[in-house]
Amino acid sequence: MWNLQQKWKKNLTKSQNGNEKWKAVIHEFYTPFAKIVEKVDKELEHVKLEYEVSDVPCEKCGRMMVIKYGKYGKFLACPGYPECQNAKPIIETIDVPCPKCGGVVQVRKTKKKRNYYICENNFEGNENRCDYISWNKPKPGEKFVEGEDVSEIEKETKKESKKKSTTKKKSTTKKKTAKK
Repeated sequence: MWNLQQKWKKNLTKSQNGNEKWKAVIHEFYTPFAKIVEKVDKELEHVKLEYEVSDVPCEKCGRMMVIKYGKYGKFLACPGYPECQNAKPIIETIDVPCPKCGGVVQVRKTKKKRNYYICENNFEGNENRCDYISWNKPKPGEKFVEGEDVSEIEKETKKESKKKSTTKKKSTTKKKTAKK
């Protein structure tokens, strides 16, 4: 493939310089390239993608859901797609209970792919809502102290504000002269 690419670049350069006609260059490239694509197409016909089957049943149709890979990582999906379009995120948990309420602690990621830890009971509409959320992984037997992670969050925001302030351009001001 590398030889084909190098050859293609050389021929394009020649056609740009006017030494060769561009139609001849395209024809010279496309003929062997079309054969390679056709060959690969025939070889891939017998390849079938097999997904990893999970132990979670689909709520809509009852089939066992499979693990698929998407733009944002792994997720559970029903193998009966397109008839059944059920899909769920894979929730990563840790073995340490929530220091505040004893619930299961989930590991989630921010948009910048940084892990944070949150209690499974931390959602709107829950009567026994737990407000545990932390950048630090909870330790076994640890009790949550309100405001524990505040200093770390303040450090993060200070770093971000410093980066933003250094990237901003300094505005120039013109001095007005008073006319007499």
